[in-house]
Amino acid sequence: MALPLKILELEFTILEFHHNYVLSRPREGQILEGKQVADLVEVCSDFYGSKAFVYLSSRVNDYNVNPTIYLNLDEVKNLAGIGVVSKKVSSLNMANFEKKFCKIPYEIFLELENALEWVEEIIAEKNKKADL
Repeated sequence: MALPLKILELEFTILEFHHNYVLSRPREGQILEGKQVADLVEVCSDFYGSKAFVYLSSRVNDYNVNPTIYLNLDEVKNLAGIGVVSKKVSSLNMANFEKKFCKIPYEIFLELENALEWVEEIIAEKNKKADL
């Protein structure tokens, strides 16, 4: 994995910005709701502009997600997909539940390497659609 282009620490997560994805490591005990998503959309828009990107969540800590935050993410036009990376059964089960609320590509991975391969595929697809 390449070094991040930028690291940004927010109250609820640490973000590592890469060429076409942002890796988020939410902090222990946080609750991700609408306000946090608005903050994420803002900082990602500042970094990526209109360029397509994927949001990867590295679930190493325990935290909660309000699944309704996914309902309007399709309005973020350059968000190509969301990936969750974890080896914890509880995190994987929660991610499977959250996936039902998401209208954009959403995948779950045990290994970051697999998630990064998916990022390349999904970005290529998004860019191909943009060229049509």
